[in-house]
Amino acid sequence: MRAFVWLDTFLAIVRAVRRRAGQCFGSLLWATLLSTPPAQANSADIAEPVAAWIDIEQAPGSELCPDKEAVFRSIARLFPERQFQQSSDAPHSTAGARVSIRPLSPGHEAVLTLLPPRQGERVILDPDPDCRGLADALALAFVMLVAPPDSKTEAVNLDRTPTPPPAANPEAAVTTPPRRTSEPKEGRRSAESVAPTRTERRTFRAAVAASVVGGLGTLSKPALGGAGELQLFHESGWGLSAQGLRLWSQPANGEGGSVTLTLWGLLVAPCYRQRLSASSSLDGCLGLGVGSQQAEVEGFSSPQSGAFPWLVLVPRISYQRHVDELLSEFVRVGLVGQLRPQSFSVRFADTGQTAQLASAPKVGVMAEIGLSLGADVF
Repeated sequence: MRAFVWLDTFLAIVRAVRRRAGQCFGSLLWATLLSTPPAQANSADIAEPVAAWIDIEQAPGSELCPDKEAVFRSIARLFPERQFQQSSDAPHSTAGARVSIRPLSPGHEAVLTLLPPRQGERVILDPDPDCRGLADALALAFVMLVAPPDSKTEAVNLDRTPTPPPAANPEAAVTTPPRRTSEPKEGRRSAESVAPTRTERRTFRAAVAASVVGGLGTLSKPALGGAGELQLFHESGWGLSAQGLRLWSQPANGEGGSVTLTLWGLLVAPCYRQRLSASSSLDGCLGLGVGSQQAEVEGFSSPQSGAFPWLVLVPRISYQRHVDELLSEFVRVGLVGQLRPQSFSVRFADTGQTAQLASAPKVGVMAEIGLSLGADVF
């Protein structure tokens, strides 16, 4: 009997241990399930990397504007959720674009054109002479044309405000619907306003100018006068200038009389314009001048006035400062090389000898200061 009593006691202890073990295992299982975090987003929702190629051409005067590396840095900063990889080979790139930047008054103009098979173009006007906002504008325009964000999955927010932390309760995080936002639409509107559709691009600029001219060595004596000029320049910097001159010189006195020269001249020159900044430029020209010198003789018994040819070669440099989009002011200095120097003499009736009254030196200097009005024409 005592053996049966010990057996019953042993079985009761085993049943109690099994119940306690089952309760502990169930509690541990529930704790494990409750502490398991929700599943992460499907990796298929992450955008595929885009191999992008951008070529940037900077016209003279736009050297301070961003290069392609600066544009890709802006893309990475403004769109961290998008994966753009800079490619060095256009044919093997997923998306490509060419950018042409040229200076305006004031600021710069950038034309972004997608390469085939994609289509699209944007023109961006940056009023800043130093192009400090152009890299972000080009990045925004390129992304909007190549891979515009989906309003259901992404939000374009240039301020990049941090997102709130996830809810502490996993069930609340699953059942709470995502908040809708209108930021993608605002991003598209901002891109369209910054980069309007291109309609027409003019590559030539015409100008008319008026100046006061002073010359030393242009005639036999120091001269002063005025000039009117027509200019036509291509956006590459090459241009043509045609200038009309009217000069009066001081009289050359001697032997009891005087010779006074005046000039009508035409100066035609090919030129090259180098932009120094958005508000200044430097022109270099090589001009050929032709004209007629009129000699007025006084104080002699037999004065012989007449017209004499004027032929010169004038290399010159001019500095222009753009006051606004139309008006500019300039100063100009040039060397005057006489291709056909003239001299004027008097003959004595009693001896037949001659004495020189005036002669133009072989090399002289001509300086100008003036204003010009210009506009893009075609």
